[in-house]
Amino acid sequence: MKAWKAFLLRHRRKIKYGILALMAGFLVLFWLAYIASIHAAQIFNREIAKQHFLDGTITVERLTATPMGHVRFYNLEWKDDRSGNRVTVPSGSFHVKPLDVVLKRINTRTIERLELDNADIDLTFDKNMHVKGIKAAELPNPSQRKGKKKFDIKLKNVNVAVQLSHCRMTARFKNRVHTFEDVNADLAYNSADKLTIDFSTGELGGTLEGQGVDIQGDVDLKPAVSTYDLKLGIKNLNPSSLGTGLDIHERVTASANVTGQLPEPVIVGELYMPALNLPGLKFTNVKGNFKYEDGKIDAQNVTADIFEGTCDAEGGFNIDTKAYHVNVMGHDLHSEDATNIPYFRTLVQLDLKMLCDGNNRSTLTYGSFASGKGIYAIIKFNSIKGTFSNQYKQLKFSDVVIKSDGGDIVAPQFELLDGKLHLGNLYYVAPDGGRARIHFFS
Repeated sequence: MKAWKAFLLRHRRKIKYGILALMAGFLVLFWLAYIASIHAAQIFNREIAKQHFLDGTITVERLTATPMGHVRFYNLEWKDDRSGNRVTVPSGSFHVKPLDVVLKRINTRTIERLELDNADIDLTFDKNMHVKGIKAAELPNPSQRKGKKKFDIKLKNVNVAVQLSHCRMTARFKNRVHTFEDVNADLAYNSADKLTIDFSTGELGGTLEGQGVDIQGDVDLKPAVSTYDLKLGIKNLNPSSLGTGLDIHERVTASANVTGQLPEPVIVGELYMPALNLPGLKFTNVKGNFKYEDGKIDAQNVTADIFEGTCDAEGGFNIDTKAYHVNVMGHDLHSEDATNIPYFRTLVQLDLKMLCDGNNRSTLTYGSFASGKGIYAIIKFNSIKGTFSNQYKQLKFSDVVIKSDGGDIVAPQFELLDGKLHLGNLYYVAPDGGRARIHFFS
């Protein structure tokens, strides 16, 4: 130990200079590597400008590579003004076949794996659900297309794995725009076999708003028209984002199977809402089945609790036109809860329908109601029945009849317009059939 200390003391100046020289050497090597990465990026940009697979321009600020084919890049951008596509990647990597590079036989199978970190991906899809601006595609041959109106475009001669980490995506299809935050995905695309998908997101925006979506499964690419076989989960979807015109803040959670042919999926699944508040109606424990096809959502076998009773419902919604219809059958609804009048007690059966052609002002709500025996304060009655309609702040009641042992009260028509009651004629019908108009003022 003493000898070692003596050696350090005797040669400390040389050791100090040696360490400084070594550090300087590392700095020079790092600087040279950095300069080389920039030059490599310049070469990449010059060569990539000659490619014919993607429309637009592809540029990268810096990249590094290993002899085994692993390439790391920084600030890559693909931009195509004609299609509107734009992909910006702060950092990522891809793996290429080294022999393809050495022998200069670059093709669609040269890249085997692609990883994108924190990328911002904005893509536009055509009517066949193919990303615009990608030329490495093929149409089915004419013999396959004969007699078919629908077909999809497939990337040809591609076998690549893609990993997305904490990315942001925007997908544009027809007049719909979908945005996805915090996208994490593992995709495997083999054009001779299938596309395998494991995809999850954070917040959804655009045409649909929600807290996330999960997709797992495959798209079979072997048939002339590719087919879906996927599992879909949607967390806390905001129904108001569909543009129904209804002020609905409660969220929907759904799970479904996706089948059908590209680009027209058929989605069949189940939905659930802990609560749903509509004007004058407060539903809880809403659950049922739904089907999506060709831009239309149909809901069937929907059940819910309302005013201490139950209801069954079905309906449909067109995502593009915003038109919808809803049919609700209510059973044994408690009048004291529905009217918030504790001394008005009876059980009501309700038949309610809603129609809208896409214009909020056209929304029409109408139907009928009927009750059994009940009591209003100290007045007993045998039944109440009538019809109603509501369109743009004008609520009308027709043919309302209150039956009792002492005779009936009949109201052919009255309405609420902007919160003001407009009462029509009222009649008393005696047990012997005699009819007399009721006058409140002389």
